[in-house]
Amino acid sequence: MLYWTENIKYLRARVGYSQQRLADDLGITRTRYSKYEYGLAEPPIEILVKLSSYFGVSLDELAKVDLRSRRGIAP
Repeated sequence: MLYWTENIKYLRARVGYSQQRLADDLGITRTRYSKYEYGLAEPPIEILVKLSSYFGVSLDELAKVDLRSRRGIAP
């Protein structure tokens, strides 16, 4: 199972950023970012790399580890 959808939502909420703020930082529209968070579109590898760097997690963690349970903090 891949967890990137849940993880990006969790990580964004954990730092207290809006979808708009994160989308602006990534250089994409809020609508596009929202589709990634809700699983309506799959982000290209370039965006996944930016997200992993932005949040300080590896691509492997972003995709394969449920960070909500690993970090012990509810989203």
